[in-house]
Amino acid sequence: MNGSDARQKQSFIDDFTHVYPLRIIRSQTVSLLILPNLLLLVLAFADPFIPMWAWLLLIPLAIVDLLGLIVLISPGRMQVFHLLFLGMLGILGSAAFTAAANKLAYATLGMSSPWFGILSGSGYVIVFVLLYSIHIRLLHSGHYSREESGNETREGRKLRKSQGVILACSGAGVLIGSLLIKTFGDYSIKMILIIALLFLIALAYMMLVGNLHKYLLFIRRR
Repeated sequence: MNGSDARQKQSFIDDFTHVYPLRIIRSQTVSLLILPNLLLLVLAFADPFIPMWAWLLLIPLAIVDLLGLIVLISPGRMQVFHLLFLGMLGILGSAAFTAAANKLAYATLGMSSPWFGILSGSGYVIVFVLLYSIHIRLLHSGHYSREESGNETREGRKLRKSQGVILACSGAGVLIGSLLIKTFGDYSIKMILIIALLFLIALAYMMLVGNLHKYLLFIRRR
């Protein structure tokens, strides 16, 4: 890589690495914590109560709640820390919602096959890696800076399209899998839909993980 390319790449990273405006930090923090606190608390203590599943849901929730509380106490001083909160919420929140879906499948519906857990866990990891790799490529291609100026490159458009395809296929896979479980397992359709919804919420929270990378870049730049 020559000096010009290196400077251009660093410029892209500098444009990407910025904090959120103070006016939205508190409201954003509260709004993003509402859903995990409502759903994960209910599912952790729902019948049948199993300590292992409760810990898997409550420990990630407690961590993100603590990080969120730190931001809420002093958002002005925690603008950079807010990026860490968002990134950790993306990782822990999406993992906890995936675990919640597995709790409903195994503890509530009584599934005995390990394949549901294996497929959902491996699917989570695969989608996570694919989305993060696209995030890195978007960053280094200058997508984040060029998008704001309305001068997005062809590569940026292609990568964004790939990102959308991954999200669409993941969502379709969740719905198709839910239908197959209902068809061959004869389980409650309401419970299957709740499980599908949890996976879709996990997918949505996964999109916050890029903020952890932004936080690390910001700290390294200091």
